[in-house]
Amino acid sequence: MRLTAVIPTRNRPGDLGKAVASVCDQTRLPDELIVVDQSPGNESRLVVEGLMQGGGPMRLDYVHDTAISGLVDAKRVAAGRAGGDVVCFLEDDIVLEADYFEQIERGFVERSEMLGCCGVVTNLPPLPAFYVGLFRLFHRGMFADRRVGIHGFASGRGHALIASDYLSGGLSAYRREVFESVPFDTANDLFMTEDIDFSTRAVRCFGTRFYINPNARLAHYMSPANRAAVGARQRRKVREF
Repeated sequence: MRLTAVIPTRNRPGDLGKAVASVCDQTRLPDELIVVDQSPGNESRLVVEGLMQGGGPMRLDYVHDTAISGLVDAKRVAAGRAGGDVVCFLEDDIVLEADYFEQIERGFVERSEMLGCCGVVTNLPPLPAFYVGLFRLFHRGMFADRRVGIHGFASGRGHALIASDYLSGGLSAYRREVFESVPFDTANDLFMTEDIDFSTRAVRCFGTRFYINPNARLAHYMSPANRAAVGARQRRKVREF
């Protein structure tokens, strides 16, 4: 199985360097790394190319184009260039656990019907005691989200995969054939909910063949660069939903 790792980025050279370093330190390296850089400057490219100078089996495809418009468009471009059987999307301010890609691959091998999955985040801030119960009270039916209560709580290995209609975009992986039937929505300027939009349309097309993999984990260090204030983010989230 060939794996492609994809990292969209913009103006975060320091964060991107840590993310790429954690990709390079994997027990199972991806076969290629595609970085889609929308930054006006060259700082991020220099950081990544410096980290990749040692060579090795992982091929670097660095796409530097300020005309690419936003996260969804960057994913569209990367999916069109990817040579892997499975395309793994990451954010530029994460640090992977050392066996992240090993666990992603193992999930696809052991459950051959699976078309997509997402890992879990290990360092979410503590949730208020009532939050999960309140969330599940209101998020029912088509809004039910199995990810809440899993992120931040998984430990150890050997967890069963969990069927889910929602996959988290910054740690999701899809078999390449999914993109042949499910296009990325570049018309509606989605950002906060682009992962829910794409994964639920994939479920409509292929049925329930998508899972959360609690064995594939990373830490997400929320970079302040290019990140709106909390109020603006929540207003955008409501609009997108």
